[in-house]
This record gives sequence, structure tokens and C-alpha cells, in this order.
Amino acid sequence: MKTEKQKFLEMRKDGANSVLILRGDWDFKTSVFRLDELKKKLLDHQGSLKVDFSGCQKIDFVFGMFLFDLVRERSLNIELCNVSENNACALKVVKDWLEKEENLESKKAGKHYELLITKLGKSIVETYNTFLNAFNFCGMILFYFIKSVFNPKRFCITPLLYHINESGFKVLPVSILTVFIVGFAVALQGALQLQDMGAPLMSVEMTAKLALREIGPFILTLVVAGRSASSFTAQIGVMKITEELDAMKTMGFNPFEFLVLPRVLALVIVLPLLVFIADAFAILGGMFAIKYQLDLGFPSYIDRFHDTVGWNHFLVGIVKAPFWGFAIAMVGCMRGFEVKGDTESIGRLTTISVVNALFWIIFLDAVFSIIFSKLNI
Repeated sequence: MKTEKQKFLEMRKDGANSVLILRGDWDFKTSVFRLDELKKKLLDHQGSLKVDFSGCQKIDFVFGMFLFDLVRERSLNIELCNVSENNACALKVVKDWLEKEENLESKKAGKHYELLITKLGKSIVETYNTFLNAFNFCGMILFYFIKSVFNPKRFCITPLLYHINESGFKVLPVSILTVFIVGFAVALQGALQLQDMGAPLMSVEMTAKLALREIGPFILTLVVAGRSASSFTAQIGVMKITEELDAMKTMGFNPFEFLVLPRVLALVIVLPLLVFIADAFAILGGMFAIKYQLDLGFPSYIDRFHDTVGWNHFLVGIVKAPFWGFAIAMVGCMRGFEVKGDTESIGRLTTISVVNALFWIIFLDAVFSIIFSKLNI
């Protein structure tokens, strides 16, 4: 084995420099043992190293790839010398190809970085434009509302009543069921925890206050947002694609007064009424949960509820409802007017409108929570 090493590989000293002498053929037929020995010699050597190819008869592209890949990956400091003309051509082709690949990779990395910066910039601009459009849309809604107040004949009563029923009361079955289930689950968990702490009766006021302030209004609004925001966007978007909006303008009808204002007012009016009903079912769910867990009768629950829960908790949920209704209707209508091109944009903007509506509901809820906590309400 040692003889074979000396035959194909030999390390010599040339003054202060080290020289690695290669002999024989180094191509795709070269054994793994010889390649491992070469790799070990190159990696074990510290500093610069000359590789002498004077004894090499044949070098192919496979060996060239092996050598230059090793040099590039481990950052080796080697110098190739005494390379014959044919072998030099093979090594040059491999070296040029690898340099070209490195340049392409660096360009791709630069393009990826530029693409990331571009996407980030576009996202910032789109967010800014969205907020700007939202404020502009709010201003137009308020303008046409005030205009209608001074001229009541401009109010579209029939669409208003239609959307109160369609976007409000038709949501009640699934809404009250959802609120009842959530109220039951939260009250049950609260009763379990307070029972372990030795204060089971506190679960009555805790669950009742939570139902009036958050569970009833918030869960109901989420259901309304998922249904109404998407329907508003889809309806107005289809009207825009089918050019019904252009036909309305041609006939002298203002789309804002006939399409946007009735939808916004409908949710602003009907949502507090729905919150009142949702509060009742959330409290009812809590009553059943406490009856199940603590065996506390309904009359006892109602007496403690009357003694410990004030009207301010009920008003907190009612006050938030019109603002939520305004946000849901505004987002749904605004995204509907942004539809253009084909039906694909309707699906995309419908999804975006629901997501935006849910965001504004959560954001407004957090803002009101801060305000009410500062006011000790």
C-alpha cells in the first residue's frame, strides 16, 4: 500500500516550499483510495502548496471538478505547476465553468436580495395606500350620510330595510348557537378553576361580566363579519364586472347612496340589537354551565347576577357594536369597488375583505378595552 502511495503521490520539500507530486492517470477511473489520499494530503498541509503535474499523463474533467471543488470549499492555497498542454486545457475548462457558476450564484443571491427588498417596499406602499383609501372611503360615507340627513328624500329606505334583514336578522340562528356554545364552554372552565380555588360562586359574576363585555358582542361580530363582509364585496364586485355600476351612473344614480350607505347604516343599526340578543344567549349558556358544574339553581344565579353585575358591563358591549358594524360594512364595500378584471379578483378580494374586517374588529376591541380600563368602566 505504501508503494502505491509513493508511486502516485509524493510530498517533497523545495527549499521553503512544499511540493506535492502527482504521477500517472488522474481521471474518472481513479480509485477512491487514491482520491482520499490526495484529499488528506491537501487538507493536512498548512500554508501554500505547489502541486506538480509533471508526472501526470492524463487528467480529465471529473478529476478537475474534484480538485477545484475541494479548493473552493476548503479555501486551499495551492499552485498548479508543470501542467502539460492537454491537461491544462482540461483544467482551464473546469475552472472557467466553476467561475461562471459562482458568478451566476452571486447574481442570483443579489437578485433574491433585491426581490426581497422590492417585495418589502411594495408591501409598505400597499399598506399605506390601503389606509389612505380606507380614510378616504370613511370620509365619503360621512359626506353622503350628512348630505342625506339634510335631504331625507335621498335616503334609500327599501335597501336599508332589506340589508337589516339580510345582513342582520338572518345571521341570528348561527350566531346565537355559536355564542351559546362559547358562553357555556368559558363558564364551565371558569367554574372549574374557581371551584378549585374555593370561590365557586364568583364564577357567576365573572362569566356574566365576560359574556356582556366580550363573549356575546365579539363572537357575534365575528360571525357577522365572515358573512356580511364577504357578501358585500362579492355583490358590488359582480356589479362592477357586469358594468351595472356604470349603468347606474349613466342613469344618474349615485352608487354610494344606493349601494354603500344602506349597507353601512344597516349594520350600524342592527348590530346593537343583535348584541343584545347575543348577550342573553351567552348568559344563558353560562347559566347552564354553572348549573351543570356547581348545581346552582337558575333563581340563585339570577339573584347573584342582579347583585353583582352592573349596567355598565352591558353598555360596554352595546357601545362597541355600531363601530364594529361600520368597520365591517366599510371594508366589504371598499373591497368590492376595488374588483377589476375578471372573477378571480372577486374571490381574492372577498378573502381579503374578510381578513381585513376581522383585523379591524380585533383592533377596535383592543382600543375600546384600553379606553374603558382607563375610564374604570
